[in-house]
Amino acid sequence: MRLNLRNLFLLLITSSSISSVMLSPHAAIAQVADVPNPDSNGDFRSAFQRGNRGFYTISKWLVIQPMGSGVEDYALNCRYTPNGQIRSRIQRGAIITAVFKGTPNLHRAEPPEPSSDAIALDSDGTPWLRVKGSQNELAYPAKPANFDQLGECYVRATLKYIAPINPDSLMAYSSNTYCKELPLYCQPKLLKWLSLGYTP
Repeated sequence: MRLNLRNLFLLLITSSSISSVMLSPHAAIAQVADVPNPDSNGDFRSAFQRGNRGFYTISKWLVIQPMGSGVEDYALNCRYTPNGQIRSRIQRGAIITAVFKGTPNLHRAEPPEPSSDAIALDSDGTPWLRVKGSQNELAYPAKPANFDQLGECYVRATLKYIAPINPDSLMAYSSNTYCKELPLYCQPKLLKWLSLGYTP
């Protein structure tokens, strides 16, 4: 069988082009969701984020309370009201869930109503994030010492204490495939033991 040099040449050129695109350090990166940026003071003013198709909520936040000199500095105060009485303390490294009011109008060009935002302002205009604890999260309430009774409380909405989590980064952790491969991380009871200091 006579080799068709022209077809072979075209095949080599095509293969080379595909390899260059796939291996190039400048290859296109898949677009992912964005997260809110803090203002010049490090404060977050909204838990809504504008995307290509309107606004969406940033519901998961990471507690990054800096280490202090005392044991009490290892947890973030969560208060009954913005800058009010302390209701519980949440350990550094915990993932907390923002609580939005009502049904925010999302996926629209217009921003949602401020009253539905998970971030509220105190009398001084300082922003606070409304959050809710659950047994799936490493929240550690001092009183009551029960996840189901934690309820809603407020933490300071500042980059010094919390950071927004990109919603796209959570998809792998909430998928069935991930839980089948790493079932240990999908056990709420184990997370509860770890956060409350219990021994299995």
